[in-house]
Amino acid sequence: MRTFIRQPSEIPVEISTRKILGGSGQSLKNISFGGLCCKTNKPIETGTMVDIRLPSLSSDSEARGRVSWCRRKNSNIEIGVQFLNNDTDSRLHMVEQVCDIERYRKQAKQKLLKQPH
Repeated sequence: MRTFIRQPSEIPVEISTRKILGGSGQSLKNISFGGLCCKTNKPIETGTMVDIRLPSLSSDSEARGRVSWCRRKNSNIEIGVQFLNNDTDSRLHMVEQVCDIERYRKQAKQKLLKQPH
């Protein structure tokens, strides 16, 4: 059973290690208070320490994490990352911002669908 509820999202994410710099093709799949899952174009070995940045969010939306798992799913590679920073407020703020963006996206999509063509 999961400890934290996951919030689905598809906003861009940058995951980087000392060996692999964040690049195109990375997008968030879901995020929770404890970590995140993202799609990436390169596998990252389990246990690798990574820096996480969500460029769509405020400049303080950066975190440190550890890759918990990495697997190929269809033509994508997905990785699970556990947050390591102990700053509870910054992790909560990051999750809240992602939720706000997704809520706005849904509202904008509904408004667009209701407009006459």
